[in-house]
Amino acid sequence: MKKSLTVFLSIGLGLFLSFQAHAENSDSIKVKKSGFVVGLKYLSNNVYLGRIDSANIMYLVPSIGYYHKSGLHVAASLSYQLDAGLNKIDVFSFEGGYDFSIGEQFSGGLSVEKDFYDSNSISLNSVNNLGVSSNFSYDFDIVSLNIGAGLAFNDKTDIITEFGLNKSFEIGKLVIEPNIKFNAGTQNYYNSYLIAGKSHITGNTGHGKGIGSIKSNGKSKSGNNGTTTTTTTTTAATYSVVEASTYKVLDYEISVPISYSLHNFKFDLVPTYAIPVNAATILSSTGSIEKENISNHFILQFEIAYKFY
Repeated sequence: MKKSLTVFLSIGLGLFLSFQAHAENSDSIKVKKSGFVVGLKYLSNNVYLGRIDSANIMYLVPSIGYYHKSGLHVAASLSYQLDAGLNKIDVFSFEGGYDFSIGEQFSGGLSVEKDFYDSNSISLNSVNNLGVSSNFSYDFDIVSLNIGAGLAFNDKTDIITEFGLNKSFEIGKLVIEPNIKFNAGTQNYYNSYLIAGKSHITGNTGHGKGIGSIKSNGKSKSGNNGTTTTTTTTTAATYSVVEASTYKVLDYEISVPISYSLHNFKFDLVPTYAIPVNAATILSSTGSIEKENISNHFILQFEIAYKFY
């Protein structure tokens, strides 16, 4: 995996330097302004690769970022969980990256994100410590092709990729962009999630870590007063994902992002329907085997952003 990581980062750095050189020499690049952007986002459910563990995770996410006209940017945000009886800051996130475009048709970006989750977070991606990603898009006029690849670091590194098609329609300041894509990758994150005791499978009710347990055979013995006592030994059960490092399609997503710009304000509405596939096989230390519980999800995201430039 270290070799794969070295290759990935080397390719990414090479692409970054190559694209930066092309972008600086291109006369067709529009000059952008530098400035701060503040935003507030509502997310109806934090679905990761088409999946949740059991409970719905609703977020309110304030953010701030600085975007330089060169394409470089840094941003920070916090996600406040809006669940009944469990309102809390679930994660702080810091991200930096570089976005570029070559001509009117080709664009892309590279980014690094560091997350600090609450120790009792039940978000599936709460076991990821760091993520690096890249995305590239080419506009064929009829349709745009989008490709992305990244690494998610947990106990074992995950490789995540996406492939999608979209078409943009502009009506004045209103932009509608129907999009269809699929995500593929490994599921080491889910294995780490089970080991951490975050899943409902291990007894987590959503308010803290749970530990599944199994009981061994009880032993009886007689006391001095003639009474008999029985002792029972309880051992924590462990769970693991079979072939968690196997690369496979994880979900399909259909979305229709709608954005509207008014002066320095930008409003985004993103309804998404996620269809998870290829449920993981879970093995218990008791010898039992079960399938990951997956189901389709409708996610609604709404964001207001203001640009200070």
